[in-house]
Amino acid sequence: MHTVIFGAGAVGGYFGGKLASAGYPVTFFVRERRFEQLNKRDLRVMSYHGDFTITPTLAVNSDEIEHPDLIILALKNYHLENALPQLEALVNKGAKILPLLNGVQHMEILVNQFGVENVLGGVCYIESTLNQEGDIIQTSPMHDIVFGSLKDQQSSFLNKIEEMFKQANINIVQTDNIIVEMWNKFIFLATLSGITSATRQPIGIALNDFATKSLLVDLIQEIYQTAICLQIPLAEDTVEKITKKAEGLPPAMTSSMHRDLEKGLPIEVESLQGYILKQATKNGIQVPVIRAIYSLLHPYTNGVPLKS
Repeated sequence: MHTVIFGAGAVGGYFGGKLASAGYPVTFFVRERRFEQLNKRDLRVMSYHGDFTITPTLAVNSDEIEHPDLIILALKNYHLENALPQLEALVNKGAKILPLLNGVQHMEILVNQFGVENVLGGVCYIESTLNQEGDIIQTSPMHDIVFGSLKDQQSSFLNKIEEMFKQANINIVQTDNIIVEMWNKFIFLATLSGITSATRQPIGIALNDFATKSLLVDLIQEIYQTAICLQIPLAEDTVEKITKKAEGLPPAMTSSMHRDLEKGLPIEVESLQGYILKQATKNGIQVPVIRAIYSLLHPYTNGVPLKS
């Protein structure tokens, strides 16, 4: 199976690197700057599970890629719109898309553009970042993927994906309830990213302060209520489970949004907190915590360096 990694950043680079190091054919579709960086340094991964370096196969245009079977889509949400023409060219060549983007908003965009038969559902759980040299730093036991069919994709194709990732020593689970799984991850991520970014601190600061902890729980509740209004079949104890998951996090854990904010990079506030605010407003749901966090983070949407 020929896999195209669309975006060789901290997520796509890690998973693609693991597949390539296991001997699977992988092409990394990257922008010019990343192409030059990887062409000079190779793809280097410093991981909790063991360091490795590969010489990646690179492409900057879909015309360079022949016989793609699977696209691992690992972009930031704000890059998705510009990527659609190149994705369309790869889908027309026979590839299916497995998105590992944050949030859920991208699913509607991808399905509308390419059809439900060409899009899988997926989430990943990984703590990774790029250092100044562009190397991937993966820092915790988590390197997990959960994926599944949206509608009647061939089970043999899904089984091949599952086997490929298992052979690359990546934790992967195939599920029949991928939309629920995606929303559970979305609620957790929107909470973690919102709290850590708004406080400019790791999650332990919020968990150890009674006022901020109360805000965190209210945030989870607001997103859950919005999901139920959108007819997402979440379990009744979702708020309790996600609260306990947050309470179990290492105090020093932060979010990719917080890290991007500290670096002065664009942040995904529109596709996370902004998406919930938009859906809640549309359906007449009051979400004062979401509104407050969105408003506090909105000035940094396009990346504003913080002054020391």
